[in-house]
Amino acid sequence: MKKNLSRKASFFVCLVLLFSLFMSVTSPASYADAAGSAAAEESSIPNNLMGDYREPTVAPIKGVDLVVAGESRATVVLTPTATDLEKQAAQELQSYLKQISGVELPVVTNANNATGIKIYVGSTAPDPQLEQIRQGGTNADSFRLSVSGDSIQLVGLSDRGTLFAAYEMLEQIGIRWFNPGELGTEVPSMQSITVKEQNTIQHPGVTSRYVGGIDYLFSQEPMEFVDEFEGKKWLQHRRGNNTVALGGHGLPCTITVQERPDLYVQVNGKPTSQFDVTKPEVLICVVEGALKYLEENPDAKYLNLGPNDGDDFGTSVWDAEDYDPLMGSNSITDRYVKFYNLVLEQIEPQYPDVGIAFFAYLRYMRAPVREIPNPKLLPVIAPITVERIHSMENGMSWERSYLKDLIDDWKKLGVNVSFYSYMYNLADPGMPFSIINRIVEEMNHFKQEGMNQLRFEGLPSWGYQGPSLYLMAKLSWNPDLDVQETLSDYFSKFYGPAAKPMWNHFRKLEDAFAQADYYTGAVFDFSKILTPEVMANLESTLSKAEKQVPANSKYAKRIRMVRVAFDFGKAFTKMRDAYLKFNFVKAKQYYDEAKAQLKVAAKHSPVIIHPWAGGYIDIFWKYQIEQAYERVTNGSGIVAKLPDEWSAMLIPGGNGAKLGLWKPGIGMKSWMKLKTYSETFTSQGLRYYKGEVWYRTSVNVAEAYKDKPIRLWFGDIDETPRVWINGKEVQPMTTGIATVIPWEYDVSSVIKFGQKNDIVVSVNNRYLDELGTGGIVGPAVLWTPAGTTP
Repeated sequence: MKKNLSRKASFFVCLVLLFSLFMSVTSPASYADAAGSAAAEESSIPNNLMGDYREPTVAPIKGVDLVVAGESRATVVLTPTATDLEKQAAQELQSYLKQISGVELPVVTNANNATGIKIYVGSTAPDPQLEQIRQGGTNADSFRLSVSGDSIQLVGLSDRGTLFAAYEMLEQIGIRWFNPGELGTEVPSMQSITVKEQNTIQHPGVTSRYVGGIDYLFSQEPMEFVDEFEGKKWLQHRRGNNTVALGGHGLPCTITVQERPDLYVQVNGKPTSQFDVTKPEVLICVVEGALKYLEENPDAKYLNLGPNDGDDFGTSVWDAEDYDPLMGSNSITDRYVKFYNLVLEQIEPQYPDVGIAFFAYLRYMRAPVREIPNPKLLPVIAPITVERIHSMENGMSWERSYLKDLIDDWKKLGVNVSFYSYMYNLADPGMPFSIINRIVEEMNHFKQEGMNQLRFEGLPSWGYQGPSLYLMAKLSWNPDLDVQETLSDYFSKFYGPAAKPMWNHFRKLEDAFAQADYYTGAVFDFSKILTPEVMANLESTLSKAEKQVPANSKYAKRIRMVRVAFDFGKAFTKMRDAYLKFNFVKAKQYYDEAKAQLKVAAKHSPVIIHPWAGGYIDIFWKYQIEQAYERVTNGSGIVAKLPDEWSAMLIPGGNGAKLGLWKPGIGMKSWMKLKTYSETFTSQGLRYYKGEVWYRTSVNVAEAYKDKPIRLWFGDIDETPRVWINGKEVQPMTTGIATVIPWEYDVSSVIKFGQKNDIVVSVNNRYLDELGTGGIVGPAVLWTPAGTTP
């Protein structure tokens, strides 16, 4: 899913989707028990589900011996007609068992040639008992792992299910795919290998487990990766299913806007990129396209329909009178639900069991208030504009808790509901950020609501997201997983002797975000969450962990991933701090340090900070930092620093200019105080404000600058400004882009030297963006170019 950030100007891409998956535990404790025990152990922060670190318990295994004292006691059996996935299952069994013990089990295609324990893979199994599997569900990824007597049977309802049965056996033996690649894989060393006797049948707890943004690595600029497809391999080991994606942008109609502009939504007399679904010709075209698709894909359970990405929908007689509080405009859900109902009516005679999956997104995220959706509609709630720091179960965030109401409203209309979860912080270049609590609480909520068709999107940054992504994958397969036990297993095996300090490191990070009373997207509020005290604690636990592992060991290399990500966070934090203190030279120095850390992070496998996420540092900070640096070096200099706090007036309907708010000498008693670069709209109670905000301040300019060129530079304005100096409007020399490119004005002719200058800025904040920002966002200065400083 892609969307221009705030539609104003930026480039924020919301990638493809993330949802990984799984491993199953044969007899897991209930989630409620796990959460309860964690909460009982938590001594300081009640919202943190991690609890205190506990060493995992290891029970002795009695069962079937595959390797004894370095000698093979088993054979892998395939049929001559084995599928590619069945062959892969056999190959991975052979490879990993050899890595564990040094012993290579033979693989044969004739059971008569097998010696010792026979490991039957897929269709070669003599007693597959498929009906036994189907009693608990018919999902193709389901499997049966039977270990008894002199045989082991790995049987799935599909060959992918068979592969997952092999992974289950390997995980029981001790293999762990914590992160992608060799470094992320834990392989125990054993002279003997035993598999317990069992008849384990497993079905995926989440039937649709699509994970976007993880199949391959990508970046804003060309880059050579260690392994571009590292995430795809990891996702398969985690029993992922990226074969079916629910929801999508676009309608199956090839009529272009050039051919028939009348079939597109009109705004201000011009066609937009959206089909006008109220037009009968559009319905006919879409139905034709849908029928063609179903003819080519007879097994499809859903059509993925939806408008194009963006927000150029205008209004329609099919819209109901319903206001969307997040978007600050009318909801258009009724329009599209009516259209989807009509499409289903047309295709139902030929495809009675096919439904329509669609994104409930932007202005069509709320449930309809007039139309009754066909029960075969599947809304995929995709809350791109909603903050991502907290869990929807965390009452501190009213906005994310609102998602529970949306889910409930859709369910009341008799439809199943899916969810599209953005599993990374919005427009974040890679700061320390962990979402263990969010994953656990929201996955539990989805389970309670019976939502077993999910879509996820991520930018996997394995330095800090490793535990979160692993846990998400595991809960996708088994929502009843014992969370505490799973996390203890992760930290003990992944970090070895440093498990406890690394646990405390992540726990402190989870504490900070779980209790943060901040919601702005990107990193505008991070300095208030990752405070000096938090950063000092993170440094302390990380340093302790580094000292507890041998140098160059696998544990040291894994901890180094966190170190690189943490050091990036430190450099970025120092950059922001210096920038907001007008120390632009230092800000540029720390910007360069942060960029260097991002390069190290992207050239690592697994990738420590996703290169696309790392690219946000240039999208949102490059121009501000570099321009600020240029304005204080090589002879250029600051004339005056504009203050953080201005007098402000909100004019929701606009027309402040007609009221004369730009005039000098007007009364100021009714104006409020508003911060600019130290606080955002969101942190000052204006998250949902749309309209004009008028700023006023005054600044003295020394007589020494008389006859010198004077520039007014705004590092960041969101969205469109107008500027008056001493009652005279000035036009920009450089037109900025909201949250991306600074604005600059030549004010030489309107400045009064040796006295007070009134500066008035009107910022029209028309669109509610994903960040929750608005108005003046960054530092502002009067400066004079090189060669003119007195």
